[in-house]
Parts: sequence; C-alpha cells; structure tokens
Amino acid sequence: MEPNKKRILFLALAVFWSISITIACLVSMSEVPTVNVDQFDKIVHLCFYAVFSILWFQYLKTKIRNTKKLFLFVFFLSVLFGILIEICQSLFTESRQADMKDVIANTIGAFLGLALMAVYNKRFKN
Repeated sequence: MEPNKKRILFLALAVFWSISITIACLVSMSEVPTVNVDQFDKIVHLCFYAVFSILWFQYLKTKIRNTKKLFLFVFFLSVLFGILIEICQSLFTESRQADMKDVIANTIGAFLGLALMAVYNKRFKN
C-alpha cells in the first residue's frame, strides 16, 4: 500500500476507534447483557486503550520522526484521553461515574499497546 494511503487509513481507523471509545463509555449500558468475568470491565478498558495507542502510533509515526518523542506523545495522548473520558462520564452521564481503576486500566492498555509497537518496530525496523 502507498505510504500516503496507509497514513490516511490509520488516521481514519484512529479517529473511528476514538469515537467508538467515547460512545461506548458515555452511553448507558444498562440494556447490554453483563459478562460474569471478574474485572471484565477493566480488561475491556485495557484492550480499548491498547488498540487506541497502536492506531495513533501508526498514524503519527510519519509526523513525529523522533521515536522517543513519538512513544511519549502517544502514551500521554492515550492517558489524557482516558482521563478526559472518565471526567465526561462523571459530568455528563447519570448512569456512569468516573473510576480511578478505569484510568489505571487505560494507562496499562496504552503501555501494552506501545510495548507491542516497540517490539514490532525493533523486529521490522520501520
């Protein structure tokens, strides 16, 4: 795939994923069946933010050439987005509330996503 088309694809996926997280975290989930797995909610948060950080990393790597700055920027973007979503849950919903454990799960997910990108970059030298 052409580099420009690839970059546009990752931007579209990153924006789509960000909007999806926002919707999933701000709408009422009372109608959704529950899963009886201990800490399932935290696993979902971890996965949301692992994918979030991977998609934004893949898009931004063409814009931020310094690898350390890229990793730090995407990590802080992920963490700040997660905190913002938690604040929005507290302020704008009646059925949801901010949860520090969700912020921790989001942060771990962002870290794991970027760790995967580090391994991927080392392996394939992008």
